[in-house]
Amino acid sequence: MTVLEKQIPSKHEGKNIVGIFIDPASPTLSPKMHNYAFKKLGLKNWVYLRFNVKPEQLEEAVSDLRNPKLNIKGVNVTIPHKESILPYLDGLSSEAEKIGAVNTVMTNNGKIAGDNTDGKGFISSLKEDGHFDPKGKNAILWGAGGAGRAIMISLFENELKTLGILNRTLEKAEKMAKEMPDHAITVAQADTKNLVSALKNCDIFINVTPRGPEDSKLFTPSVFVYDAVYGKSTPLLEAAKTAGSPCLGGLGMLIRQGALSFSLWTGQKPPFDLMREALKDHA
Repeated sequence: MTVLEKQIPSKHEGKNIVGIFIDPASPTLSPKMHNYAFKKLGLKNWVYLRFNVKPEQLEEAVSDLRNPKLNIKGVNVTIPHKESILPYLDGLSSEAEKIGAVNTVMTNNGKIAGDNTDGKGFISSLKEDGHFDPKGKNAILWGAGGAGRAIMISLFENELKTLGILNRTLEKAEKMAKEMPDHAITVAQADTKNLVSALKNCDIFINVTPRGPEDSKLFTPSVFVYDAVYGKSTPLLEAAKTAGSPCLGGLGMLIRQGALSFSLWTGQKPPFDLMREALKDHA
């Protein structure tokens, strides 16, 4: 049996299947919120599954998406597959092409297309959940992965003034900055000294790494802190609260990008409220 085939329980055979390609060690709330929405909307023939896919299994897993017998309508894609999946796809949306990474895949008659709802989900959450408008503001991005690129592009589309990218690998930050040469972007090594300097002229600090800075002395009430990690709380959010900084975790982004993916697969209106209801215990 193939990598995805053996992960589909027999009770779901014949259903419209969607899911998530995820590293086996990573947690995810996506099945909970999608399956809750399917149930509440009466979409009884749909199910969302977790597919544990190691990097070396990715090509085979994508090939499985083309198998009509499995009836997989699409998947979400998370770290570490958002960029490495690109060579195996048949096409990209304009959003995914700009970002250079996908978080949503749709299948249609053996063809596979990639899209990216991360940026839209982030901006929607930032504005509506965090009541923060990036227009004319100065931001710091801690990390330079696929989600970071989506956020960078969305920030500038919403008239961000300047962006500083701090990343452990400087070359990766430099490459990301070169993708938007017409915008005010600086890059630096991700260390405490550079962060302290960058925060002096910062309106919003955004962490897109698995674990952000944890020293409350770094932050002040004038800096909005956003952690893309979506746990109930995180060391970064606790540090922000101690510093008196307004802050927001990534649960809203997860819900909003997930609802947009849901809509791409089903044609239904994005069920933001239902997904939020499904994850109310995690807020």
